[in-house]
Amino acid sequence: MKEKLNWGVVGTGGIATDFANALTKSSRCKIVSVTGLTPELSQAFADKWKIPSTAASLDDLLADKNVEAVYIGTPHPFHEKMTMAAIAAGKPVLCEKPIALDAESSAKVIDAARKKGVFLMEGYMYRGHPLMREVVKRLQEGVIGKIRHVRADFAFRVPRDPEGRLFATSLGGGGILDVGGYVVSFARLVAGIVEGAPFAEPTGFAANGVVGPHGADETATALLTFKSGMTATVTAAVFHDAGTYGVVFGDEGKLVMPDPWIPQSKRQCLETSYTIHRDGKPPETVNIKTEMSTYAIEAELVADSLPALEPAWPAMTWADTLGNMRVLDAWRAALASARK
Repeated sequence: MKEKLNWGVVGTGGIATDFANALTKSSRCKIVSVTGLTPELSQAFADKWKIPSTAASLDDLLADKNVEAVYIGTPHPFHEKMTMAAIAAGKPVLCEKPIALDAESSAKVIDAARKKGVFLMEGYMYRGHPLMREVVKRLQEGVIGKIRHVRADFAFRVPRDPEGRLFATSLGGGGILDVGGYVVSFARLVAGIVEGAPFAEPTGFAANGVVGPHGADETATALLTFKSGMTATVTAAVFHDAGTYGVVFGDEGKLVMPDPWIPQSKRQCLETSYTIHRDGKPPETVNIKTEMSTYAIEAELVADSLPALEPAWPAMTWADTLGNMRVLDAWRAALASARK
Protein backbone atom coordinates (compact mmCIF):
# COMPACT_ATOMS: atom_id res chain seq x y z
CA MET A 1 0.00 0.00 0.00
CA LYS A 2 1.10 3.55 -0.77
CA GLU A 3 -0.21 6.13 1.64
CA LYS A 4 0.25 8.91 -0.95
CA LEU A 5 0.24 8.56 -4.74
CA ASN A 6 1.03 11.28 -7.27
CA TRP A 7 -0.76 10.91 -10.60
CA GLY A 8 -0.07 12.04 -14.13
CA VAL A 9 -3.19 12.34 -16.28
CA VAL A 10 -3.18 11.69 -20.01
CA GLY A 11 -6.13 13.37 -21.68
CA THR A 12 -8.26 16.42 -20.92
CA GLY A 13 -11.72 15.29 -22.02
CA GLY A 14 -14.84 14.42 -20.10
CA ILE A 15 -13.59 11.26 -18.39
CA ALA A 16 -10.29 12.87 -17.39
CA THR A 17 -12.33 15.78 -16.01
CA ASP A 18 -14.41 13.40 -13.88
CA PHE A 19 -11.21 11.79 -12.61
CA ALA A 20 -9.66 15.16 -11.72
CA ASN A 21 -12.83 16.39 -10.05
CA ALA A 22 -13.05 13.24 -7.92
CA LEU A 23 -9.44 13.44 -6.80
CA THR A 24 -10.00 16.89 -5.30
CA LYS A 25 -11.70 15.00 -2.44
CA SER A 26 -8.90 12.44 -1.94
CA SER A 27 -6.31 13.04 0.76
CA ARG A 28 -4.09 10.26 -0.65
CA CYS A 29 -4.14 10.75 -4.42
CA LYS A 30 -3.08 13.96 -6.12
CA ILE A 31 -2.63 14.93 -9.77
CA VAL A 32 0.78 16.53 -10.29
CA SER A 33 0.94 16.71 -14.10
CA VAL A 34 -1.28 16.51 -17.17
CA THR A 35 -0.73 16.23 -20.90
CA GLY A 36 -3.39 16.81 -23.53
CA LEU A 37 -3.79 17.15 -27.27
CA THR A 38 -2.40 20.69 -27.24
CA PRO A 39 -0.44 22.83 -24.75
CA GLU A 40 -3.45 25.11 -24.47
CA LEU A 41 -5.77 22.25 -23.46
CA SER A 42 -3.23 20.97 -20.95
CA GLN A 43 -2.81 24.40 -19.36
CA ALA A 44 -6.55 25.04 -19.18
CA PHE A 45 -7.04 21.66 -17.50
CA ALA A 46 -4.21 22.33 -15.06
CA ASP A 47 -5.57 25.76 -14.21
CA LYS A 48 -9.08 24.44 -13.59
CA TRP A 49 -7.98 21.62 -11.30
CA LYS A 50 -4.99 23.38 -9.70
CA ILE A 51 -2.46 20.92 -11.12
CA PRO A 52 1.08 22.22 -10.57
CA SER A 53 2.60 21.07 -13.86
CA THR A 54 1.84 20.31 -17.50
CA ALA A 55 3.80 18.10 -19.90
CA ALA A 56 4.37 18.85 -23.55
CA SER A 57 4.02 15.17 -24.46
CA LEU A 58 3.38 11.74 -23.02
CA ASP A 59 7.12 11.08 -23.01
CA ASP A 60 7.71 14.23 -20.97
CA LEU A 61 5.03 13.24 -18.48
CA LEU A 62 6.52 9.76 -18.13
CA ALA A 63 9.97 11.26 -17.58
CA ASP A 64 8.70 13.36 -14.66
CA LYS A 65 9.98 11.80 -11.43
CA ASN A 66 7.09 13.35 -9.51
CA VAL A 67 4.62 11.24 -11.49
CA GLU A 68 4.26 7.94 -9.62
CA ALA A 69 1.26 6.52 -11.52
CA VAL A 70 -0.47 7.27 -14.82
CA TYR A 71 -4.16 7.59 -15.61
CA ILE A 72 -5.01 7.23 -19.30
CA GLY A 73 -8.34 8.80 -20.25
CA THR A 74 -8.03 9.21 -24.01
CA PRO A 75 -10.21 7.66 -26.79
CA HIS A 76 -10.02 3.89 -27.21
CA PRO A 77 -7.56 3.61 -30.12
CA PHE A 78 -4.82 5.38 -28.15
CA HIS A 79 -5.00 3.18 -25.05
CA GLU A 80 -2.72 0.39 -26.20
CA LYS A 81 0.18 2.58 -27.35
CA MET A 82 -0.01 4.93 -24.38
CA THR A 83 -0.27 2.11 -21.85
CA MET A 84 2.69 0.33 -23.42
CA ALA A 85 4.73 3.55 -23.15
CA ALA A 86 3.84 3.95 -19.48
CA ILE A 87 4.72 0.33 -18.77
CA ALA A 88 8.06 0.74 -20.54
CA ALA A 89 8.73 3.74 -18.30
CA GLY A 90 7.98 1.61 -15.23
CA LYS A 91 4.94 3.65 -14.18
CA PRO A 92 1.87 1.93 -12.68
CA VAL A 93 -1.05 2.35 -15.07
CA LEU A 94 -4.79 2.80 -14.67
CA CYS A 95 -6.17 2.76 -18.22
CA GLU A 96 -9.76 3.46 -19.08
CA LYS A 97 -11.66 0.61 -20.66
CA PRO A 98 -11.14 -0.94 -23.09
CA ILE A 99 -7.43 -1.41 -22.46
CA ALA A 100 -7.04 -2.11 -26.20
CA LEU A 101 -9.35 -2.65 -29.15
CA ASP A 102 -9.38 -6.46 -29.03
CA ALA A 103 -8.27 -9.43 -26.97
CA GLU A 104 -5.08 -10.03 -28.95
CA SER A 105 -3.87 -6.47 -28.37
CA SER A 106 -4.96 -6.59 -24.73
CA ALA A 107 -2.86 -9.72 -24.25
CA LYS A 108 0.19 -7.89 -25.60
CA VAL A 109 -0.29 -5.05 -23.13
CA ILE A 110 -0.73 -7.42 -20.20
CA ASP A 111 2.29 -9.46 -21.25
CA ALA A 112 4.37 -6.28 -21.31
CA ALA A 113 3.23 -5.38 -17.78
CA ARG A 114 4.03 -8.89 -16.57
CA LYS A 115 7.52 -8.89 -18.07
CA LYS A 116 8.31 -5.39 -16.80
CA GLY A 117 6.79 -6.03 -13.37
CA VAL A 118 4.49 -2.99 -13.54
CA PHE A 119 1.03 -2.58 -12.04
CA LEU A 120 -1.75 -2.44 -14.63
CA MET A 121 -5.52 -2.16 -14.20
CA GLU A 122 -8.32 -1.69 -16.70
CA GLY A 123 -10.61 1.07 -15.49
CA TYR A 124 -13.94 -0.57 -14.77
CA MET A 125 -14.40 1.65 -11.75
CA TYR A 126 -17.62 -0.02 -10.61
CA ARG A 127 -15.70 -3.20 -9.73
CA GLY A 128 -13.81 -1.46 -6.92
CA HIS A 129 -16.77 0.42 -5.49
CA PRO A 130 -18.26 -0.56 -2.09
CA LEU A 131 -21.59 -1.12 -3.85
CA MET A 132 -20.19 -4.04 -5.81
CA ARG A 133 -18.37 -5.54 -2.84
CA GLU A 134 -21.61 -5.42 -0.83
CA VAL A 135 -23.66 -6.94 -3.67
CA VAL A 136 -21.12 -9.72 -4.19
CA LYS A 137 -21.21 -10.53 -0.46
CA ARG A 138 -25.00 -10.73 -0.36
CA LEU A 139 -25.14 -12.92 -3.47
CA GLN A 140 -22.51 -15.25 -2.04
CA GLU A 141 -24.63 -15.53 1.11
CA GLY A 142 -27.58 -16.68 -1.01
CA VAL A 143 -29.82 -13.71 -0.33
CA ILE A 144 -32.02 -14.50 -3.38
CA GLY A 145 -31.39 -18.24 -3.47
CA LYS A 146 -29.85 -20.03 -6.42
CA ILE A 147 -28.93 -17.51 -9.10
CA ARG A 148 -30.57 -18.21 -12.44
CA HIS A 149 -30.30 -15.14 -14.67
CA VAL A 150 -28.70 -11.72 -15.00
CA ARG A 151 -30.04 -8.76 -16.94
CA ALA A 152 -27.52 -5.98 -17.44
CA ASP A 153 -28.08 -2.83 -19.51
CA PHE A 154 -25.84 0.14 -20.18
CA ALA A 155 -27.58 2.04 -22.93
CA PHE A 156 -28.03 5.75 -23.56
CA ARG A 157 -28.91 8.05 -26.43
CA VAL A 158 -26.76 10.83 -27.84
CA PRO A 159 -27.07 12.53 -31.24
CA ARG A 160 -25.23 10.84 -34.08
CA ASP A 161 -21.90 12.51 -34.71
CA PRO A 162 -19.88 10.87 -37.49
CA GLU A 163 -16.69 12.45 -36.13
CA GLY A 164 -17.37 11.82 -32.44
CA ARG A 165 -15.74 8.95 -30.57
CA LEU A 166 -19.04 7.13 -29.98
CA PHE A 167 -19.87 6.82 -33.69
CA ALA A 168 -16.59 7.10 -35.61
CA THR A 169 -15.18 3.65 -36.30
CA SER A 170 -11.71 5.19 -36.53
CA LEU A 171 -12.08 6.09 -32.83
CA GLY A 172 -13.38 2.69 -31.78
CA GLY A 173 -16.99 3.86 -31.86
CA GLY A 174 -20.02 1.81 -30.93
CA GLY A 175 -21.81 0.67 -27.83
CA ILE A 176 -20.00 -2.64 -27.45
CA LEU A 177 -16.53 -1.15 -27.00
CA ASP A 178 -17.76 1.88 -25.07
CA VAL A 179 -20.11 0.30 -22.53
CA GLY A 180 -20.55 -3.36 -23.47
CA GLY A 181 -17.59 -4.30 -21.33
CA TYR A 182 -19.46 -3.22 -18.20
CA VAL A 183 -22.46 -5.46 -18.72
CA VAL A 184 -20.42 -8.44 -19.91
CA SER A 185 -17.99 -8.14 -16.99
CA PHE A 186 -20.90 -8.03 -14.54
CA ALA A 187 -22.53 -11.12 -16.04
CA ARG A 188 -19.21 -12.98 -15.90
CA LEU A 189 -18.68 -11.86 -12.30
CA VAL A 190 -22.07 -13.17 -11.16
CA ALA A 191 -21.59 -16.39 -13.14
CA GLY A 192 -18.32 -16.80 -11.25
CA ILE A 193 -20.15 -16.47 -7.93
CA VAL A 194 -22.45 -19.31 -9.02
CA GLU A 195 -19.46 -21.46 -9.96
CA GLY A 196 -17.38 -20.55 -6.91
CA ALA A 197 -14.80 -18.68 -8.99
CA PRO A 198 -13.75 -15.02 -9.46
CA PHE A 199 -15.52 -15.03 -12.84
CA ALA A 200 -16.81 -17.48 -15.42
CA GLU A 201 -16.69 -17.57 -19.21
CA PRO A 202 -19.80 -18.20 -21.31
CA THR A 203 -20.18 -21.59 -22.95
CA GLY A 204 -22.93 -20.36 -25.27
CA PHE A 205 -23.31 -17.05 -27.04
CA ALA A 206 -25.84 -15.40 -29.37
CA ALA A 207 -26.05 -11.75 -30.34
CA ASN A 208 -27.88 -9.23 -32.48
CA GLY A 209 -28.06 -5.49 -32.84
CA VAL A 210 -28.21 -2.47 -35.11
CA VAL A 211 -25.23 -1.00 -36.92
CA GLY A 212 -25.80 2.64 -37.75
CA PRO A 213 -25.10 4.64 -40.90
CA HIS A 214 -21.55 5.45 -39.80
CA GLY A 215 -20.59 1.81 -39.27
CA ALA A 216 -20.67 1.71 -35.46
CA ASP A 217 -22.98 -0.56 -33.48
CA GLU A 218 -25.66 1.72 -32.06
CA THR A 219 -27.46 -0.93 -30.04
CA ALA A 220 -26.50 -4.52 -29.34
CA THR A 221 -27.87 -7.33 -27.21
CA ALA A 222 -26.29 -10.68 -26.39
CA LEU A 223 -27.50 -13.81 -24.62
CA LEU A 224 -24.81 -15.61 -22.63
CA THR A 225 -25.08 -19.13 -21.25
CA PHE A 226 -22.72 -20.48 -18.59
CA LYS A 227 -21.60 -23.93 -17.45
CA SER A 228 -23.73 -23.66 -14.30
CA GLY A 229 -26.86 -23.14 -16.36
CA MET A 230 -27.04 -19.46 -15.47
CA THR A 231 -27.97 -17.19 -18.34
CA ALA A 232 -27.49 -13.47 -18.93
CA THR A 233 -29.00 -10.92 -21.27
CA VAL A 234 -26.76 -7.90 -21.81
CA THR A 235 -27.45 -4.73 -23.79
CA ALA A 236 -25.16 -1.88 -24.83
CA ALA A 237 -26.18 1.17 -26.83
CA VAL A 238 -25.14 4.70 -27.67
CA PHE A 239 -28.22 5.70 -29.71
CA HIS A 240 -31.04 4.03 -27.79
CA ASP A 241 -31.82 4.74 -24.14
CA ALA A 242 -32.51 1.28 -22.69
CA GLY A 243 -31.34 2.30 -19.23
CA THR A 244 -28.51 1.47 -16.86
CA TYR A 245 -29.70 -1.44 -14.77
CA GLY A 246 -28.19 -4.53 -13.24
CA VAL A 247 -30.65 -7.19 -12.09
CA VAL A 248 -29.85 -10.63 -10.67
CA PHE A 249 -32.68 -13.15 -10.56
CA GLY A 250 -32.70 -16.06 -8.10
CA ASP A 251 -35.10 -18.78 -7.03
CA GLU A 252 -36.19 -16.69 -4.04
CA GLY A 253 -36.29 -13.21 -5.54
CA LYS A 254 -34.16 -10.62 -7.30
CA LEU A 255 -31.50 -8.01 -6.56
CA VAL A 256 -31.84 -4.73 -8.43
CA MET A 257 -29.20 -2.04 -8.95
CA PRO A 258 -30.59 1.07 -10.66
CA ASP A 259 -27.22 2.49 -11.79
CA PRO A 260 -24.30 0.22 -10.92
CA TRP A 261 -21.81 1.11 -13.66
CA ILE A 262 -20.85 4.58 -12.50
CA PRO A 263 -22.15 4.73 -8.93
CA GLN A 264 -22.82 8.26 -7.66
CA SER A 265 -22.45 9.65 -11.18
CA LYS A 266 -24.98 12.41 -10.62
CA ARG A 267 -23.01 15.47 -9.53
CA GLN A 268 -20.36 13.24 -7.96
CA CYS A 269 -22.73 12.50 -5.06
CA LEU A 270 -21.72 10.13 -2.30
CA GLU A 271 -24.69 7.78 -2.07
CA THR A 272 -26.03 4.91 -4.15
CA SER A 273 -28.21 1.87 -3.44
CA TYR A 274 -29.54 -1.53 -4.38
CA THR A 275 -32.81 -3.27 -3.54
CA ILE A 276 -33.54 -6.89 -2.69
CA HIS A 277 -36.97 -8.28 -3.54
CA ARG A 278 -37.91 -11.59 -1.88
CA ASP A 279 -41.11 -13.57 -1.99
CA GLY A 280 -43.43 -12.73 0.90
CA LYS A 281 -41.21 -9.94 2.25
CA PRO A 282 -41.16 -6.17 1.74
CA PRO A 283 -38.39 -4.84 -0.53
CA GLU A 284 -35.10 -4.19 1.27
CA THR A 285 -33.28 -1.12 -0.02
CA VAL A 286 -29.65 -0.85 1.06
CA ASN A 287 -27.99 2.57 0.84
CA ILE A 288 -24.25 2.74 0.28
CA LYS A 289 -22.59 5.96 1.44
CA THR A 290 -18.96 6.84 0.84
CA GLU A 291 -16.64 9.72 1.64
CA MET A 292 -15.42 10.00 -1.96
CA SER A 293 -16.95 9.66 -5.40
CA THR A 294 -16.31 6.77 -7.77
CA TYR A 295 -13.08 7.77 -9.56
CA ALA A 296 -11.35 8.76 -6.30
CA ILE A 297 -12.26 5.36 -4.86
CA GLU A 298 -10.71 3.78 -7.94
CA ALA A 299 -7.52 5.85 -7.68
CA GLU A 300 -7.13 4.91 -4.02
CA LEU A 301 -7.68 1.26 -4.95
CA VAL A 302 -4.56 1.53 -7.11
CA ALA A 303 -2.66 3.03 -4.18
CA ASP A 304 -3.92 0.21 -1.96
CA SER A 305 -2.80 -2.41 -4.49
CA LEU A 306 0.81 -1.30 -4.92
CA PRO A 307 3.39 -2.84 -5.03
CA ALA A 308 1.31 -5.76 -6.38
CA LEU A 309 0.94 -5.96 -10.17
CA GLU A 310 -2.83 -6.50 -10.16
CA PRO A 311 -5.71 -5.29 -7.98
CA ALA A 312 -7.56 -7.60 -5.63
CA TRP A 313 -10.85 -9.17 -6.72
CA PRO A 314 -13.54 -8.08 -7.49
CA ALA A 315 -11.60 -5.37 -9.37
CA MET A 316 -10.49 -6.33 -12.88
CA THR A 317 -7.52 -8.68 -12.86
CA TRP A 318 -5.54 -9.41 -16.02
CA ALA A 319 -7.27 -12.75 -16.63
CA ASP A 320 -10.64 -11.07 -16.16
CA THR A 321 -9.75 -8.37 -18.66
CA LEU A 322 -8.72 -10.93 -21.27
CA GLY A 323 -11.84 -13.03 -20.81
CA ASN A 324 -13.99 -9.94 -21.08
CA MET A 325 -12.30 -8.79 -24.27
CA ARG A 326 -12.80 -12.20 -25.89
CA VAL A 327 -16.54 -11.88 -25.36
CA LEU A 328 -16.55 -8.34 -26.76
CA ASP A 329 -14.63 -9.59 -29.80
CA ALA A 330 -17.25 -12.30 -30.36
CA TRP A 331 -20.07 -9.80 -29.89
CA ARG A 332 -18.65 -7.38 -32.46
CA ALA A 333 -17.90 -10.23 -34.87
CA ALA A 334 -21.50 -11.47 -34.60
CA LEU A 335 -22.86 -8.08 -35.61
CA ALA A 336 -20.36 -7.76 -38.45
CA SER A 337 -21.32 -11.20 -39.72
CA ALA A 338 -25.01 -10.35 -39.59
CA ARG A 339 -24.42 -7.34 -41.87
CA LYS A 340 -22.90 -9.45 -44.66
